[in-house]
Amino acid sequence: MLDREGNLKPCEHCATAQQWKMNSVRAFSSRVGVAARQTFMNFRTAFDGVENPVLHVCRDEAEAFANDPYNKWLVIWGERGSGKSHLCAAVDNHLAQFGIPSLFITMPDVLAALREAIDLQSNTEQESFSGRMKLFKTVPVLILDDLAAESESSWSEGVLFEIIDYRYRNRMATMIATNVNPDDFDPRIASRMQDTEFCTVCENAAPDYRRRPKSDRG
Repeated sequence: MLDREGNLKPCEHCATAQQWKMNSVRAFSSRVGVAARQTFMNFRTAFDGVENPVLHVCRDEAEAFANDPYNKWLVIWGERGSGKSHLCAAVDNHLAQFGIPSLFITMPDVLAALREAIDLQSNTEQESFSGRMKLFKTVPVLILDDLAAESESSWSEGVLFEIIDYRYRNRMATMIATNVNPDDFDPRIASRMQDTEFCTVCENAAPDYRRRPKSDRG
């Protein structure tokens, strides 16, 4: 059903509106292939047979976010291969299991989807640039992976700030994974990502997952 502003809201009698929202974001989701099978249960926290406390903290924070994401942000940063994308997928899989609309997508894929909309020059709401931007800004839970992995330009920086700022001002549930220290982002973005009032920032300093012994890999 629709609210007074014309937005979908959960129906008191069925989950139709919720399902519509889930279907609208599915086309852009990065939860495919291996990611569709990544969970908290198969997230390994050991390296060379020794439990890594950093991985425990990151997993616990991601699981806490998945269990109650509303009005919260979670930022996990660290080197490539430390398990950040696995945790993003695990959160998305957990939310999907409970019928909560969420979008797990990489920042390069966000930009690619927006460029495609420009090239299509479509008049349909979902396929237009503004329609796709609105989806990324307003999806109930946004899980944004590989932030800062995209090629920087004034356009891409503007897109990122618009999404981050909208979700920040409206306190919309957001998880961010990045290889970059939050301090090194544009100050406007850095301050929003590190607002201690409702943001949790975790540094994942674990070794590269791809270099772990096979026995330690999920």
